[in-house]
Amino acid sequence: MNHRSSLYRMLLKWLLGPVILILLIGSILAYLFSLRAAMNVYDLGLLDNALDLSKQIEIHQGKMTINLPPAAQQMLQENNDDRVTYAAWDDEGRVFSGNSELLHLSVLPVEGNHVFRDVVLNGEENRAVFLRGKTGVSGYYIAVAQTLHGRSSLTDGIFASILLPEVLLALVSIAVILFGVRFALSPVKLLRNEIISRSSVDLRPIEEATAPAELFPIVHGINELLENLAASFASHRRFIADAAHQLRTPLASLSSQIEVGLESPPDDVKKLLRELLATTQRTTHLANQLLSLARLEHTEQSMIEVAAVDLGYLFQEVSADFVTLAARKGVDLEFDLQPARVWGSPLMLRELLANLLDNAVRYTPAGGRVMVGLQVAENKVLLSVEDNGPGVPEAELGKLGTPFHRLPSNQPEGCGLGLAIVREISRLHEAEVSFCSGSEGHGLKAIICFEKLAR
Repeated sequence: MNHRSSLYRMLLKWLLGPVILILLIGSILAYLFSLRAAMNVYDLGLLDNALDLSKQIEIHQGKMTINLPPAAQQMLQENNDDRVTYAAWDDEGRVFSGNSELLHLSVLPVEGNHVFRDVVLNGEENRAVFLRGKTGVSGYYIAVAQTLHGRSSLTDGIFASILLPEVLLALVSIAVILFGVRFALSPVKLLRNEIISRSSVDLRPIEEATAPAELFPIVHGINELLENLAASFASHRRFIADAAHQLRTPLASLSSQIEVGLESPPDDVKKLLRELLATTQRTTHLANQLLSLARLEHTEQSMIEVAAVDLGYLFQEVSADFVTLAARKGVDLEFDLQPARVWGSPLMLRELLANLLDNAVRYTPAGGRVMVGLQVAENKVLLSVEDNGPGVPEAELGKLGTPFHRLPSNQPEGCGLGLAIVREISRLHEAEVSFCSGSEGHGLKAIICFEKLAR
């Protein structure tokens, strides 16, 4: 099972982890520094004891002795929970005061210096200081050792005094981070709630002014999507309304013709059947174009399968379907086709060419002509279909290609979808569509500019 990544958990991981690690490292460092300072205090106490003992050394009858009052000796031996042991000996190793075992554990310092060492005395760990001194011409050594009970108690106290505040600080930090992350992500939850609470037809833009800077691009992008959806839905509603209007006319005509046929004598039936056939063909043509336009409007460039298409050969194939229609209307078809290959969908490009030819032949009067051109210039393919019919007013040229747009003077069989289909197919092939008056000053010329040439 795939678990969706969580921004909340990610923020907690990257915030809590480092904070806890920093607190842990800080606690360890504080403990070590405090412990070292405390141990230094204990060591200095041992050294002070050794120095005090050195001040009590005297030479009596050629021998060294320590004139240590009983009270001072008792104070050395009874130091809270720790036992203090000392020893003093001369250069020849003769112990003249204290515990002789320290002699065997000694680390002899350089004269005038001292050294600290951890030793085991009577089976128990001790901390000892060894001091070298000189009285008169004779040298001596003094060692003072102390058990570690007091140090252990102090260590535990330092650990407890650091641990409790650090734990409290960690808990407070975790609580603040949890609250802060949840509070910081609350706009995301509010945005989610606002979106899911809307109905499927509520496409109002989301308020951008209150969105945090980090969420503004997302909110702005959603608003752009909502705006595009609203425009698309409005376009679909217009399309459905226009389609219903366009279909109503031929269907009403069919109904009227059938009613007339039911009341007409047998001699008029054949004429009515021809009219019914023409009306049915117009209705079928309209339905096919409606379906084609609806399909194209819901198609993106990434959805079409492209191949190298020979436009000249494709034009010859498509024009064969219009030769009969043009001859019946008395319209000449003229071709000036250069070899040209483009990348595109063969089926869609066939439909584009068919609609261009159908539109030109349909609106060209008897005796007119339709000129089809295909040229390659500056790495572009220019496809043109020109007629010398009545043409289109200059003000109406920009509206060509709009679904169901028809000129008032157009013939009744047109439905205003052919050029809209041409524009949609051109969009899918990243081709530019333009319309202008014919070269003779009248008529209409459609130009499609393809930039994706196939070698």
